Amino acid sequence: MHTRFPRSFFALQLAFAQRIASRISLPLADVLLRYTTFAISLHAEDDWETYARLLAQTHDPLELTYQVYLERRGNERSPQPDDATFHDHPLFGCCYFVVRDTTIIRPHFINNDHPGMRPLSRARLSTRRDELRRMFMHIRETVPAATTVLGNSWLYNLEAYTRLFPPSYTLQMEENTDGVLQQLVLWYQCYDRFWEAKPEMAAELLQRVEQVTDLADLRFCFPYQRLRPRAPIAAFYTFYDISA
Repeated sequence: MHTRFPRSFFALQLAFAQRIASRISLPLADVLLRYTTFAISLHAEDDWETYARLLAQTHDPLELTYQVYLERRGNERSPQPDDATFHDHPLFGCCYFVVRDTTIIRPHFINNDHPGMRPLSRARLSTRRDELRRMFMHIRETVPAATTVLGNSWLYNLEAYTRLFPPSYTLQMEENTDGVLQQLVLWYQCYDRFWEAKPEMAAELLQRVEQVTDLADLRFCFPYQRLRPRAPIAAFYTFYDISA
């Protein structure tokens, strides 16, 4: 069983943080906590000071970080295409959902296709739509109070993703200006399905961070921002031909 995150997952974020710490004159541990996923990825949300002390003593922060990760999460298995659940949510291939306030469905996507497949390619379009159809059939049966579908992802910048959904859902999308970098929501776009950093996108990210003068603008280092589409859930039942 392979660990979920390789060294390059942490190496990219560490390089990002080191550039910020150097340019803005902030402690590296503080930057890693506020502007990378390290706290969540290391399961260190509740004892960050333990990691920060180790970081202050090491000459190799990447190796330290990876060893902490292996100690805390090294036995976790990566999701597989035939899994029935993901983080305790029903999983439909690459798709799952979360319910908010009993009436709002938040769809999510993970790169969980079979090896060698490009999950958002045109060749896999019918497969993804079938997964979404099954997901919304499940929603209709198990969340009858649902009225609205609300998205929040950088993926909505891609036509390869938006074509999976009813046109009315992505017709008007607002940008989410919340630049939360402690979560994976923006970082996802920098990695492939194996969590290896994409070379071109990583290079662009690190080039952009060298030009940032205001920490509030760090989200603009990422090529794609999060977009928020919204539509009545009835549009999804119609689009996927789900009858009452």
